Amino acid sequence: MNSRNTSESVSPRDARSWLLVPGTRTHDLDDTIGRCGPDAVILDLEDGVLPEDRPRARDEVHDWASRGGKAWIRVNAATTADWSIDLDFAARCPGILGVVLAKAESAAQIEATAAALGDFDGGLVALVESATGILEAVSIARSNSVTRLAFGSGDFRHDTAATDDSATVMGARAHLVLASRSAGLPAPIDGPSLAPHAGGVRDYCRRSIATGLGGMLCVKPDHVRTINTEFAPSPEEVRSARDLLAHRTDSIDGSYLPRLRAAEAILDRARKYRIDAADEALMSMSR
Repeated sequence: MNSRNTSESVSPRDARSWLLVPGTRTHDLDDTIGRCGPDAVILDLEDGVLPEDRPRARDEVHDWASRGGKAWIRVNAATTADWSIDLDFAARCPGILGVVLAKAESAAQIEATAAALGDFDGGLVALVESATGILEAVSIARSNSVTRLAFGSGDFRHDTAATDDSATVMGARAHLVLASRSAGLPAPIDGPSLAPHAGGVRDYCRRSIATGLGGMLCVKPDHVRTINTEFAPSPEEVRSARDLLAHRTDSIDGSYLPRLRAAEAILDRARKYRIDAADEALMSMSR
């Protein structure tokens, strides 16, 4: 397996694929991670688990983590009774890399979550899933405790009765991009594609990238490879960036320095994803 596709090789700020797995389905999780290589794994204690099964989900996550597993967990919304139970569990469970707060709607909820976690040193992703959350996204992003924003596109569509390609939903994505940028956060994580084939997932990724998002949740392990490929620099981008930086010139115009900075950013991302010459050939075949 290529090392750039292992779940521990990419930081949360740069993670492209966030595989969401119900907390009750850890029995074959190691095989899934080894086969698909997501940048991050989220074990779900919220919508992926029936309320009556959440105690069992916590037990199964703890058993898996106690055997050396490492993952994020999605905890229930701050307005629910399960929220404090989930956070107490996260703070004492080994192997928890961070918490994804479902249905985040205010900076106060973020700070309350961080306070409830105490000395927990993992990350905190705010999953914004409602019209209220989108309108509060700037204050959420500026909270000192937030690692990154994510878009709960399915619940947002339900909340607004809008379709995924509508101006309402695309505008929400754009607002998260602007809120993240203004707060100095990395590009937000988009909601999952439910496309049944790789071509549909690829189109979804490219739309997200064009909007300014930097990664994607996924509920289907087979989507991970496409997400990792699409959210990484293409072979052509890497080659062009190398050429530009290798052949600097004193004859410049107003676009030259911005192009240099863009090229440096592309190569920086290539290093983060451990893309080398061999990877480029593989990526060319998979695109």
